[in-house]
Amino acid sequence: MTRRILFVTLLVAPCLVGCDGSNEGPPPPTLGEEVDRIGRPAINTALTDPFNLYGGGGQKDATQNGYNASADPAQWSAGFSSQLRYNLALFDGLDGQCGNQVAAPPGVDTPARYDTLTSLLSYDALYLDTSSGTCTTYLAVETRLLGSTNTDCGGRTPSYDVMDPTYSLLILGTPTGFTDTIDQDDTNPPGATFPFLGAPQ
Repeated sequence: MTRRILFVTLLVAPCLVGCDGSNEGPPPPTLGEEVDRIGRPAINTALTDPFNLYGGGGQKDATQNGYNASADPAQWSAGFSSQLRYNLALFDGLDGQCGNQVAAPPGVDTPARYDTLTSLLSYDALYLDTSSGTCTTYLAVETRLLGSTNTDCGGRTPSYDVMDPTYSLLILGTPTGFTDTIDQDDTNPPGATFPFLGAPQ
């Protein structure tokens, strides 16, 4: 007769109550520097310093990192509006026609042309209209603030292609018309239920 011995390893969890017997758990961890807010994808990457012109001490992505680490919303505009305005002008001219970018006032051919869009985009947060039950369009609420008549709730889901409407608005002034030809991660699309994760690779 062969004996089989089963070894069981017990994993002891850390105290879920105070280790001194109290009902209080361990103190919460100390949070470090904010790394990325990513309220609106691509805005920081494309508009604060895409060509690394303002990087401190030659450090690559220093401007983007500084924008992400800024916890004070007042500084998002005050500290980075000049960079956003400059790069909005670059995108505005990519189709060979300046002044057709979304929110560009007609007849204004000075840097003030980009003030409205700079002000809107520098505040790194998604806008969501909770009174609407139609939710299909990225940047819908933002474009409504700029004069669009859509009734979409805005915001975004993980399956939205956020790049095409972003670049379309910045280059052509319309929510469609430009495509980067990439609609989603075709090898690992996001799931349909929270937390919207794709299958492990």
